[in-house]
Amino acid sequence: MATCGSRTPIHLSIQDRIAWLLRVNRIFGKEERWSRAASFAAAFQGGSWQALADASKISRWETSVLRVPRQAIIRYEELLGLAKGQLVFAADAVHDYYCTEPNCHMSWGRGMPRATPVPFTRTGELIEKASSGDAMSGQEWHELCSVISSAPNFLIVPVTTWTTLSERLLQEQIIADGMAWLPRFGALSKLLGHPVGQQAAIDTCASLAADRANQAGIEVICMLDSTSHPDATRHVLSQLANPTSESVFYGALLASVRKLARGHFNPHQITDLMSVAVDLVVGPGGHLDSQMLAAALLRQMPEGAPVGLVNRLSRSLATNEALGVALRTGSLAPPGAAQDLIHPVVSTAVDRMPREAPWPYDETLGILLEEMIYNPISDVRLYAAILVRATPYRVPIANALAGALSRIRIASNPDLVACIVDAFRVFGTTDQRPMIERFILGQSVPSQVAIAAARNIGHIDGTSHDRFWLSAINTHAKNVQQNSSPASSAVIRGLIYGLGITGNDTLLARIQHSLALPPQARQAASWWLGQPQRIRRSALL
Repeated sequence: MATCGSRTPIHLSIQDRIAWLLRVNRIFGKEERWSRAASFAAAFQGGSWQALADASKISRWETSVLRVPRQAIIRYEELLGLAKGQLVFAADAVHDYYCTEPNCHMSWGRGMPRATPVPFTRTGELIEKASSGDAMSGQEWHELCSVISSAPNFLIVPVTTWTTLSERLLQEQIIADGMAWLPRFGALSKLLGHPVGQQAAIDTCASLAADRANQAGIEVICMLDSTSHPDATRHVLSQLANPTSESVFYGALLASVRKLARGHFNPHQITDLMSVAVDLVVGPGGHLDSQMLAAALLRQMPEGAPVGLVNRLSRSLATNEALGVALRTGSLAPPGAAQDLIHPVVSTAVDRMPREAPWPYDETLGILLEEMIYNPISDVRLYAAILVRATPYRVPIANALAGALSRIRIASNPDLVACIVDAFRVFGTTDQRPMIERFILGQSVPSQVAIAAARNIGHIDGTSHDRFWLSAINTHAKNVQQNSSPASSAVIRGLIYGLGITGNDTLLARIQHSLALPPQARQAASWWLGQPQRIRRSALL
């Protein structure tokens, strides 16, 4: 597999990532005066931050010497004139993903117990709003679930309200995108970790994962990686043994990576999990994404694997170089290969900043780009992209990667191209949309590139004309009917997903009633149209 590669990965701590996020936003922000730490510190007190902050403290925050309080991140947003939540929700997501200690959330200023009384009136209003047909913004979901998570004995009457909240929140989350998605994702994670509310949240995720009509399989089962509750672990393992769909299986495998790191499995479950991973790696005809994820999972396994599994794995890796590299290095290609792409992209992005950088090369950005393109764990790629999206680097990096794609031979490097297209899902702009459309329509485009383009186009800024959507769906429908093409089936699923999250009900209705299209396409369109309008409108906020 001529794909992505990396040197031995350099580990970035949670503090390193958040410090970098703040540093580049201040230095490259809209107002040049804030690029000087002394000026920024002099204005820092106020708004969400009432304490003093001198240039030394700003420096120590931004170099990860000191942990940055969550309220300080909100103050960065206020002073820099950023959208509410742009920095803090990105920091929340990264913190929650990489934090593996049971109580480390408490050092982030969001933990239990509360230092002040619960605001019962406001909280009651939010619960009533979420339980009704009224729209709920992502900020309101965050506010509500933050209060709930800070009170371990928080009770709601009637108890069925927990299910009502979980179901609505998950429904909105799988439709939401970007800055509407992040706070909902964090809010559901809080419910999944709450001693009283978690059972309803777990049951909600498991129920939707078991629904064969569901069009968002990966996310709903993968959410269960955030809780150690035995039922969550049981549901994940059940989907590995008897999956509802390929996407739900992949989501369960992805959840297992983080659950293993957090110690959610007992020794017997780890042995079963290892067997699943080895079967994926050594078995014929497996999907490459799942095989690479299985290799990443095996890297985390404790010592003492059964001899039979080790022997099977050794024989397979002897004939599969790509999987061997992934298992040995935690990357998708031999060490050093990444720098030919990463270094010029980083240098180009730094050169396009509004003012001169205090560094010739942004090492942290380079590490994040390696993670974003070369890590076999798709969640690692996602959170690296989320950080980049929340900085002034977003557009220069998107443009530089698009430029790099124009110089890559797609036929020889389809997996590398698919990795980059996946990154555009998070920070792609309108400038990249025509290229994504070409990848979907091109007759000679490798299947993995077309599939990646289709599953991501709905998330990329801008819109595509209805002519494109119809042409793409009809082209791939013919491939399905004439050749039973699994790749074209996957492309159609991705395209209908894109129509669903962007709310193109006119085309969805047309697809739903078109007998010329495969039944799976009509069923998928019907599922999206069946989502309540109030939920779909609310998910945009």
